[in-house]
Amino acid sequence: MPEMSQFELSRVYAKGWSAGRASPLDPGGDALDAEIDALNPYKITEERNRWMAGYKDGLRRAEELDGRAQRPSRSAGTNGTP
Repeated sequence: MPEMSQFELSRVYAKGWSAGRASPLDPGGDALDAEIDALNPYKITEERNRWMAGYKDGLRRAEELDGRAQRPSRSAGTNGTP
């Protein structure tokens, strides 16, 4: 089987990243790798690894953005007014 090009592997990563961003999984969960592995649609090791890396990065990014959205803004209530 021919090797995938870097472009094709980047698309595999992007698909994993998108799936991770939309995932309801808890990034701190004990069984995270097993849960992600079960979701991975690829069979070839290189593709599976690239998709999993993208998924984990997307999941972390979603967590970062969710954390920021839940914090109160700096300007709200800092000068004694609501």
